[in-house]
Order: sequence, then C-alpha cells, then structure tokens
Amino acid sequence: MLKRNILFLLLFFSYFSWCQTNPFPVSNSNLIITMSPNTMDQGNKIEGSQYIINQFLPSSFSCVSENTPPIRYNVYKEEMEFMFEGKLYYLNKYDNCEITLLNNTYKYFNNYDNKNNNGYLVILNKSNISKYILYKKEKIKFVPEYIPTSTYAEERPAKYVIEKSKYFLKDQDKMIEFPERKSELLKLFPNNKDAVDLFLKENKIKLNEENSLLLLINFLNSL
Repeated sequence: MLKRNILFLLLFFSYFSWCQTNPFPVSNSNLIITMSPNTMDQGNKIEGSQYIINQFLPSSFSCVSENTPPIRYNVYKEEMEFMFEGKLYYLNKYDNCEITLLNNTYKYFNNYDNKNNNGYLVILNKSNISKYILYKKEKIKFVPEYIPTSTYAEERPAKYVIEKSKYFLKDQDKMIEFPERKSELLKLFPNNKDAVDLFLKENKIKLNEENSLLLLINFLNSL
C-alpha cells in the first residue's frame, strides 16, 4: 500500500509539474505531438485492459529537450497517449525517437517482423557500443464475446488478454525474431558456434526467459 501511494504521488506531481511549465504543449511542434485528440474508449462491458500499465508515467524523449507529458502506452492500439485539458492525445510515431516511461525505453519500428507489423518495442539492453540489441514486443489481443448456440456451453464476455511477449534481436540494420530453439540460434553465429553452445550449457540459458536472454546478449556482445 505504501509503494502504491508513493507511485501515485510521483505521477501526480509529475503531471502537475508538466502542466505548470507547459501551458500550451499541444501547439509546440518540437514535441512531435499530433493535434487530433481522441476520445476515451467506453468499453465498460469488455473485461481486461488495453494497457499493461494503466497509469500515465513520467516520460522523456531522446529527440526533444523540452519537458514532456506523462505518457501511457496503449499496447492494443500501439499508441502512446497523454491527457491535456481533459482530452486524450496520441503521439506521432517516429522511428528515430526513443521514449522512456519510468524504467522502460520504447522505440517505434516499421516492419519489425516478417509479417510487416509496426509497433513499439522495449529496448532491453541499451548501449551505444552494443553490436546486438535485444528488444521485447508486448502484445494484447482482443477476444470477442462468445454466445453459445446451445445450453451446454457457457457464455463468455469480450475481453482483452495479455499475450506472451516476443523477443527480437537486432544486428546492425537486421532485425530477427529471437529463436526459441538452440539449433536455430547456433546457426546465427557459425563462427562462434562452439563458444555459444558452451555458454548456453554452463549458464543453463533458457531461450524463453528474459533474464537468460539478457545474459546471453551480454555474452554475444563480448565476442
């Protein structure tokens, strides 16, 4: 309860401070903010949420020097949102700008996978000298309501469901989905196959766990 109250006070003072120093932020083109406000969804009958973190969090942008508003990431809609004068706004999407929300840093990518999807990915190892960068794609899907055609099945309401995150590896200009099989991973590093294989065994690396992947990325960057 104490931690929750501290977080609430932090977010409140962050928003209050931003409003005090930015009386007309929506008109400032340097903030790369869209001018079209969006109304809040009224999905009261839908279970779950379009957000993993529902609160508006303190933010900073790598591409601007001005104070920036508290931001909330709408995972389902792939939108970065903020409130101004009671209206909800979306940020414009730029692939050369990183957005940090409290402890997570996001970057927008066009065609980040083989299905030509666009969206925000979390940067998991941030370093200017890293050859390999690990990204995480958070995902929320919409499951429509189910109305049974017989009395033997149970009716289920529509809901938003958090899906399993996917991980991506970026090597210079190439982005690939991180392999979940060791054999596929070793194919990516033919010159260091034995070293990578040994590291996986000695450190009991699990290719579906974030902490293990971060250990592996640090090792790959040391080769």
